[in-house]
Amino acid sequence: MSKIVYWSPLHGQCQTSNLHITGIIMSLFYKKRILMMQTQFSMNNLESPLIGRRADISNKDVGGFFQEIGLDAAVMYSRMNMLNGDTLERCCITFPGSSLLLLPGTETKNWETFKRDTLSSVCHMINQAENLVDLVMIDANSGNDELSFRLMSSADLIIVNLTQHRYVLNKFFAEYGEKLAKRENVFYLLGKYDKNSGYNIANCRRKYRKYIRKNNSGVIPYCTKYMDALNECNILRMVEEGLHINKRLLNGILKFNINSKEETGYFFSQSHGSTAKILNRLSLVEGRTFARRSGA
Repeated sequence: MSKIVYWSPLHGQCQTSNLHITGIIMSLFYKKRILMMQTQFSMNNLESPLIGRRADISNKDVGGFFQEIGLDAAVMYSRMNMLNGDTLERCCITFPGSSLLLLPGTETKNWETFKRDTLSSVCHMINQAENLVDLVMIDANSGNDELSFRLMSSADLIIVNLTQHRYVLNKFFAEYGEKLAKRENVFYLLGKYDKNSGYNIANCRRKYRKYIRKNNSGVIPYCTKYMDALNECNILRMVEEGLHINKRLLNGILKFNINSKEETGYFFSQSHGSTAKILNRLSLVEGRTFARRSGA
């Protein structure tokens, strides 16, 4: 029953891959019913790492794979007041053993048609879909995009995706810092994170302490296996296996190997910790706090 908007000031800030890993952990580990979607006309790769192909108007090889499903269909049902649990699921790609729903992007090939028929009604569709799932996770256009800021204005949580590039960080806080500082529902997420960088999360919290604090920020470390899985379009299996390998049950309490020096173990421990923080910010985890007390 919540809406999370993933946004970044520039392309290349790991926005989509951060959405993937946090959304999959929420679905597989926390058993949340997740609707994963994007509102972009082009230049997005939300679908491919999950299913091996993407909703891309320039890709003629997909051969109508997404026709009659996806964002266009969901918006159509919404405009007809017919969007319910069954119709929403029919618009999505589902995955066995998972509560994840993937809503592919538009198949519309003309920008003006997309703007008229889909963008004009997408906010209404999202508001309806929000009542049918636990979480709607939206991969929004980066930068100063009108629809993105409209979605952010009604979001329960805004995930600002950044990397450890000084120029990007300084430019972001100079242009957007004061605007976002007024909001309590902002979470800063550093992607492809390198803990050995001078711009590690602890130093970023000190340098940008007006905005970034421990409870509103997290990291998704760089991981070779995760990058390979993104390229090979099998991230769901990679995360399923990684969660199984890197967890252990001790007296009924799930713990991750948070001190692991091995790259993949560190990736999962930190990704899980950041996901827990996001859920805690949304107050979706009842009775327990899952954010780790150590690490990022």
